[in-house]
Amino acid sequence: MNDQSKDIVVRPLADLQKSIDGFSDPLAQYLKDIGLPTQDVLYPIEKRKQVISALQDALSVLPSEQREKSYYLTKFTVAIAAGLFDGAINYLWNETIAALRRLVLQFDLQYFFSIAKGIDSRNKKLATEEDLDQIGDHDLLETCRRIGLLSDVNFQRLFNVNYMRNHASAAHPNDHEIESFEILGWLQVCLRCAITAEPDHSVISVKRLLDNIRTVAIPEHDMPAISVDIARMQKERIDGLLWTIFGMYTDPKLAAQTKNNIANLAPHVWAASSEDRKFEIGARVGVFRKNVEVIRKESTEEFLRIVGGLQYRDEDSIAGELIDKLETLKRVHFGWNNFYSEYPHARALQDSLPTTGIVPRAARGQWVKVISIGYVGNGLGYREGVDEAAVHYYSQYIDCFTEAETVEFLHLFNDTEFNTILDNKKTEKRTRMLAQRIKVNQSNIYIQRALHLIISSPQATLYKVANTNEFKRALEYIPKHK
Repeated sequence: MNDQSKDIVVRPLADLQKSIDGFSDPLAQYLKDIGLPTQDVLYPIEKRKQVISALQDALSVLPSEQREKSYYLTKFTVAIAAGLFDGAINYLWNETIAALRRLVLQFDLQYFFSIAKGIDSRNKKLATEEDLDQIGDHDLLETCRRIGLLSDVNFQRLFNVNYMRNHASAAHPNDHEIESFEILGWLQVCLRCAITAEPDHSVISVKRLLDNIRTVAIPEHDMPAISVDIARMQKERIDGLLWTIFGMYTDPKLAAQTKNNIANLAPHVWAASSEDRKFEIGARVGVFRKNVEVIRKESTEEFLRIVGGLQYRDEDSIAGELIDKLETLKRVHFGWNNFYSEYPHARALQDSLPTTGIVPRAARGQWVKVISIGYVGNGLGYREGVDEAAVHYYSQYIDCFTEAETVEFLHLFNDTEFNTILDNKKTEKRTRMLAQRIKVNQSNIYIQRALHLIISSPQATLYKVANTNEFKRALEYIPKHK
């Protein structure tokens, strides 16, 4: 037994099993008396015993002082004992979300919200600890992944638990069976990946840097050394840091010392960041102009001058408006009842396209990603797993993909959020259909070769096609578009 639980007195398992055996008798009689069903409501006693028998070992990773405060885990255990596995998943997920929020609070709340705003514009007014519960579960997981509180692998594990919570728990009507060892596996994932998780060293380094930017004058001659550490970070982490210091720089209330620190650091972060992030920052000029936020617009232009990025300014406010609509569409897609909700948002995108039909560079990455996710669907339902009314518009947009959009599509197979949906036969099939549809209009031999590798990859391997040497070689020679 773990040292953390050695002081806990545990009743003999046989006594507990006896209490489970007799749990439902009085209640069953009461339900019969009032005319409610009693059959096929609770999970069998043997399945409950399997979970209860393993529960103590599973919880041994949780420190006793933390265990004493884990009320949702108590409710989880009671639900298991009662045979309500579908309800137990909800309690487990609630404990997981509460743990991730605590992890965020230990890190840097301002940094977290700056990344969350980039994922969904609905989050742009959130700023305080009390606002954390307004972040959707998907956005919370994705933001934690982008800032490094979750690894890609642990993100995928928790994403899968969230998927089951949404589709096999009491959160929504369903008739899916849950196995005892499945729920034990989910418990272990949530305990290790969230409830007992701690930030890794690189995340702590980012926190320390942000604290220093806000509180002390950083000597300019220290910036090259800091930039070396930044360049070693994952690209998403660098993009997140750039977005954060940009947001701080455009705050009218920013202290002069902090602004000077950012001005010295920003060129180094900018040099290591992605083209997509640079264009997204450039697009803010048009957004602030449209909203008559004069100070923020001027600060954005000043920031772009400092980093040498004036050429990244927007192609009018269209790009910002299109990005906002794409964020809304993606949120609806990952929400409940998406089969009937995506259509108006997919149709509304055409109103924000420029008269040329060419998607502005600042929105191109989001455009290809969201349209592709919508077309591929989630693999659920009785048909293709998509909003069939919205697919008409997705198909129109895909048929207009230029070479630049196709290059973005190929890079999606290195995107964790996109690969997450390629987990069943329907989504794999539709992804191959999408690649075939795009291939018809492409003439570049290297692009065609990469699309062929997607179309012809073996079943159940599409999510890792980007890791194959053939695909990597094909991407090396595809055109680079700005």
